[in-house]
Amino acid sequence: MQSKTSGASWLARNYGWVVVFASLMMIVVGQGTMFVLSVSLKPITLELNWPREVPSLAYACAFTGAGIGALYIGKLSDRVGMGPVSAIAAVSIPTGAVLTSFVTQPWQLYLIFAVLIGLLGNAAIFSPLMANTTRWFDRNRGIALGIVASGQSLGGTIWPPIVERINAATSWRTSFLVFAATAFVVMSAMAFVLKPRAPGHDAGPAAPASSADGDRVLGWRPGMVQAMLCAAIVCCCIPMSMPLVHLVAYGSDLGHSSAEAAGLLSIALAASFISRLGGGALADRIGGLRTLFIGSAIQATMLAILSLTHELVSLYVVCALFGLGYGGIIAMYAFIAREFFPAAGIGSRLAWIYLFGTLGMACGGWLGGAIFDAAGSYAPAFQVAAAVNAVNLAIIGTLIWRSRRSTLMTAAA
Repeated sequence: MQSKTSGASWLARNYGWVVVFASLMMIVVGQGTMFVLSVSLKPITLELNWPREVPSLAYACAFTGAGIGALYIGKLSDRVGMGPVSAIAAVSIPTGAVLTSFVTQPWQLYLIFAVLIGLLGNAAIFSPLMANTTRWFDRNRGIALGIVASGQSLGGTIWPPIVERINAATSWRTSFLVFAATAFVVMSAMAFVLKPRAPGHDAGPAAPASSADGDRVLGWRPGMVQAMLCAAIVCCCIPMSMPLVHLVAYGSDLGHSSAEAAGLLSIALAASFISRLGGGALADRIGGLRTLFIGSAIQATMLAILSLTHELVSLYVVCALFGLGYGGIIAMYAFIAREFFPAAGIGSRLAWIYLFGTLGMACGGWLGGAIFDAAGSYAPAFQVAAAVNAVNLAIIGTLIWRSRRSTLMTAAA
């Protein structure tokens, strides 16, 4: 009896890490739809005689829908917790994948990805899960967020080679059906695990005293800082999504085999998995803003180099370094939000920030296809992405300067 009580007590004390694992699996599987679409981009366009802008726009519809849906679902998760919210995703994403396997017209693909994959599916995953994770941790928050965010990278490492093989053996339609069955089983189980709510969910601790001065954040009104974070995430997600959507097509356009081209995306996402874990640990030491700046600078540099790279080995190296750069970026916005804002209402606040992130991802995915259709090459797209990334660095650099200035003024006072 005592052993059972001790075991239950240990689980209660460490349930935050159970939540981290369940959140990781939700993202690995739930966001896999986007990787199925990316790897299947060329087979879809060849079978249905569509320009590449069509699946690229469907990708954009999913991210736009996810961002808009998260505004409501973020508030919903603040009120009812992650259990019911996760259940919504566990139903809508597999349903969307099944319906995708039957599409014959572009509007059908747009509607499915906008509503089922985006508005009801991914909206209930990334932003609410990140917000929920911040509630479970005061210590080791960076590494916990890094693990959860690494679900995108891990999913991108797992899904592309699987989908490429299914596409080669059967068709892209079968890939969506296989994904749908897997997603329903795994996500339903994880929704049950995520049902318990974090201790103090409703109230949450106050913001760190060093972060704010009364109702000011870094000497500015909180809305100003949040607006800058929204602008920053747009300018890192536009350049981030261009390669993620188009790497496989880019590699095959350069004459590499479909397996080698899919490997480019896999190696980028594998490297980003390492970066997200390392970035979380680094943020616990030097803060989220500085960690974000480092990752963004690497991403911008690799995008510029990618536009000039054609040999397979060089492409693998550049993609790996790109993954190391972008991997830790997205989790940092949740970390930064909890550095400077209170936990109460964090789901809603992060939903707004990640709305702009999804708009950036949507714009970048679509823009890559549009520039290719206009120029006949991905090189100009990657160069535009690097230029946009420079704006992100300017915004984050300004916030770092304000943070240092605020710290010095507080110390002097």
